[in-house]
Amino acid sequence: MPAITIDPATALALWLQLHDSAFPAGRLVHSHGLEEWLSQRPDADAGAIEATVCAYLTHGYATLDAPVTAAAWRNWESLESLTELDELIGSYKLFDNARTASMSAGRQLAATAGEVGIGERHPYLLAVLAGTTPGHAAVVDGVVQAQLGSTEHLAVLGSLRSMLGSMLSAAVRLGRLGPLQSQRIQLRTAAAMAALARQACARPPEDLCSVAPALEISGMRHEQRSSRLFAT
Repeated sequence: MPAITIDPATALALWLQLHDSAFPAGRLVHSHGLEEWLSQRPDADAGAIEATVCAYLTHGYATLDAPVTAAAWRNWESLESLTELDELIGSYKLFDNARTASMSAGRQLAATAGEVGIGERHPYLLAVLAGTTPGHAAVVDGVVQAQLGSTEHLAVLGSLRSMLGSMLSAAVRLGRLGPLQSQRIQLRTAAAMAALARQACARPPEDLCSVAPALEISGMRHEQRSSRLFAT
């Protein structure tokens, strides 16, 4: 199944569409533990939020989800390899909060991609929608971006930037971060995100890991809240 385009400029335009906050990929309903983390730290300022989000991206997302996105991009035409990646990353999602965020976002992305004409006949995306494979977001993201004709590094960078943007957006909507502060953080961390993406592309599946205890504990506590803004 060929990619939509081999023209770099067209692929970039499609990549921008996919990672636009208006694209209904299911990313914005999750805070990934940040909502609970902030509720326990009423004095946390923009610097603390930046440090926490960047630590999660560096030691959690960039060493687990991002390398899986890269592997899915490389193996996007192999249903067997993609379902194996689904099982592999699922084994690292050790609590309900993480699994819910990963799988619900992946299924929403697969559904939206098909509806707008990205990979609507792709066997793996169809399997995700049929519920025969979990459809973790990292795997779906790699497949969808390969369909767009994105390069591997750009695909992984998009995954990292979208996660950064969604977490900062959560802080903004919770009233703990200003929109301009969010934009300054994204500007300051752009080079670091590009470097993390390169490292993720080089990390083999057997070297996956994730260390983000503060947000993981917050995520587990978040599950028990009766009143909350975000799903996770």
